Amino acid sequence: MEQIQDPVYNGNVTVRCTAEEYEARQRKKQAESQQRYQNNPQAAATKLYQIARGDTGGGRAASALLLSLWNDNFAANLRDVICSLDIDNTEAAIALLSTLGPGHHLERYLTQEQIIEIIDVWGHMHERRRA
Repeated sequence: MEQIQDPVYNGNVTVRCTAEEYEARQRKKQAESQQRYQNNPQAAATKLYQIARGDTGGGRAASALLLSLWNDNFAANLRDVICSLDIDNTEAAIALLSTLGPGHHLERYLTQEQIIEIIDVWGHMHERRRA
């Protein structure tokens, strides 16, 4: 890996790397995230909740997923969700989705107050349109 002084940013170090090094870093991040959330849906739900509280593209995506898992009044486009989150947050979404099912509902991991907070910010955007 090569380090250079970047005059545009007053001499702060800018790290450049090869495509192979970049891919290796990404695979390492993904493996660490998978391990962090694999058997911990509470951590995954909490991570997505923290993101959903923000006013970003990732917040929009995380809120869509959480609200759609909460009840039938909200809808999420899973392709949009996965494409809008970074590697760590995508692994949190995948881990949460893989644990939900019979006996495992989102209510076990997030409180109604937390969901109401997300609805107040994002609910209008994800509300399922009724004909």
